[in-house]
Amino acid sequence: MRAVNHEARTGADTRLIDVVLGNLTLFRGVPPALRASLAAQCWTLPLARGSLLVRLGEQLPGVVAVAYGALKLRLPANGGKERVVRLVAAGESFGEAAALLGRPAPYEPVALCAAKLLLIPAIAILSVIERDPRAARGVVFSLAERNLHLLEELHTSAPRRGLQRLACYLESVAEPGPGGGESRARLPGTKTLVAAQLGMSKETLSRLLRSLATRGLVRLTRGDIDILDRPALAVLAAKHDCS
Repeated sequence: MRAVNHEARTGADTRLIDVVLGNLTLFRGVPPALRASLAAQCWTLPLARGSLLVRLGEQLPGVVAVAYGALKLRLPANGGKERVVRLVAAGESFGEAAALLGRPAPYEPVALCAAKLLLIPAIAILSVIERDPRAARGVVFSLAERNLHLLEELHTSAPRRGLQRLACYLESVAEPGPGGGESRARLPGTKTLVAAQLGMSKETLSRLLRSLATRGLVRLTRGDIDILDRPALAVLAAKHDCS
């Protein structure tokens, strides 16, 4: 495992750690005193664009939260084609299961842009869990939510024709529009990353998006996708014969 250097903590880092911990689902409901004790054992780590935190099979330095920036969790594959397991945005965490069980990383976390990470030692989390049942409940809920999300991802990427797979994905990331209007799907990364997550090329993804736009189901905007007919998109996602 490569060495992970602790940075000297500054006042700004201390404030950042407090803010990130306070917003994590993992520690929702933890009393301020316990959270302060946990924060004292955390440290931050900058990660340059394209850098790996650890390689597949190495030990994670703890549970990792993204303070700012974004990462992809990838599975390297033969022939240079990687599989993106998940995109992790600011305010989200990863590595809970592997860190708490002391297992090797099952993926490679790679920075998509300059990022700053918050590293939370597993032993510190276990200590908080032992001292407060609300902390234990937060960890259980977070892991359960992550498990359901993984099952949704597997469902989305199950063997289907490309257009159906894309429709399923847009359904999973769609958010209601303001005032109950059109839904909007905000892509959590570049088209290249979303395409890798769906097991297709960027060109194929662009072609399928144009097909949905031609059908009047979506409208393509810069960085976002407005869903014009969500019921029709849901029907398409459920079909097994779309092409």
